[in-house]
Amino acid sequence: MRGRAPTCRRLAIFLIALCAGAALATALAWNSIFESAFNSQIKLSPQARSYNDWVAPSLPLFFDVYLFNWTNAEQFPEEIPDLVEIGPYRFREHRRHVNVTFHPQNHSVSYRTQRSWYFDETSNGTLQDNITILNVIAASAIYRSRHWGFLRQKGLSMGLAMFGHGMSISRLAGELLFDGYEDPLLDLAKSLPSSTTGGAPPVDRFGLFYERNNSMDTEGLVEVTTGEVSGTLPGQILRWNNYEILPYYSGECAKITGSAGEFMPHNLTEEGTLTMFVPDLCRTVNLEYEKSGIYDGLPYHKYTMTDISFDNSTRTPVNSCFCNGDCGWGGLMNVSACRYGSPSFLSLPHFLHGDPELREKVRGMNPDPELHSFYFAIEPRLGVPLDVAGRFQYNVFIEPCPNIALYEHVPKMMFPIFWVEQHVRVSSEVTAELRMVRGILDWGGAVCACAALLFASLVLLATCCTKKSQYTKPEEIISEKPKDEAEIKLTSI
Repeated sequence: MRGRAPTCRRLAIFLIALCAGAALATALAWNSIFESAFNSQIKLSPQARSYNDWVAPSLPLFFDVYLFNWTNAEQFPEEIPDLVEIGPYRFREHRRHVNVTFHPQNHSVSYRTQRSWYFDETSNGTLQDNITILNVIAASAIYRSRHWGFLRQKGLSMGLAMFGHGMSISRLAGELLFDGYEDPLLDLAKSLPSSTTGGAPPVDRFGLFYERNNSMDTEGLVEVTTGEVSGTLPGQILRWNNYEILPYYSGECAKITGSAGEFMPHNLTEEGTLTMFVPDLCRTVNLEYEKSGIYDGLPYHKYTMTDISFDNSTRTPVNSCFCNGDCGWGGLMNVSACRYGSPSFLSLPHFLHGDPELREKVRGMNPDPELHSFYFAIEPRLGVPLDVAGRFQYNVFIEPCPNIALYEHVPKMMFPIFWVEQHVRVSSEVTAELRMVRGILDWGGAVCACAALLFASLVLLATCCTKKSQYTKPEEIISEKPKDEAEIKLTSI
């Protein structure tokens, strides 16, 4: 029995030492271990925890639209357009990814996004409001005719007059937004060749968001990474509408890269940029770091669209391949190439960060970074968006056209039509869970290091006790009573 004690003691010391080594190895590799475990929960897989929320987000979404009411349309072009912002017209948005298809051969998933909008009574206005805006149908037709010959332009001029098209149009807010309104020029366009209409599909009505409600084609077919392969992130775009290279641009501008907007990179820094692909812009954009702060107990880095994001190559020559011929002012994105050749240009609301000349051409523009910026506030270690504001303004480009009477004397300018906003903040329940996850990330390595130190201390203590026990044992033997001579003789016999 006495022989078993040293063996058990040595075994215990070995196990404690093994625990110490394991704890030390875990402490040293904690970030990698955490990253692997975290990625297993957010990867795009039906078994992952985040999958259902990705397919159908439960977070309440609102889509706000602000229309610019043109109050002095009858005095144009003699007077500068006087625009009054009306809204927001608020719509509750239900978003769902549909036609989800996994591609195991390259660890990707493709999908379409179906978005449904329902008018919300908290809107500042009703869909029965009468709004006057620039006649976008006429402006688009004239823009497409800018390279036509004299006779064809004169024919368009006569057609616009015959159909009663003027510089502006007044319609109910609901008609301008989702319901649409009829126009004889649309019926005529159905009989024209695609080279004349820019390849635009025939429609029976016109509205700024006509046929987008409940549509699965608004954002196109998107293919992204699943994040199942070690070292990769979910939600990084690979293809859009089956394009690996955008057909609208050339060079670096044609590349499809970055996040698709739902999963962000981890371990973001103040020196880096946030790269995203935005379907509504038909291009990749870079958001620049602005500042850091605390949101509901969580740190964040804020990345925004700046004057560099919308630059027309005046400051950033690499952006020149986005121009497509019309890049006269900074602060605009030319999206006409992916809008069937219409004179469509996007900017930040109220021409924020835009060329001052843009605001000089109209009245009513009051840019405010707090109200009109586009930004992502992201928890930098986990890459989780905490506060997101997506804002864009839609503008129509107009310029003089001597052969078309309606536009014979108009100035060359960008005409604001509307701007939209989607502002989303995570709930307190989500931030509470994220604080716990961030605490595990921050302190897990330290806890494992302390455990390793504790186990190492126990090993040292047990080793010292063992050595002391082995040293005192001979004394116990010496202290025994020595045998007498008779016992020795009997033993020898």
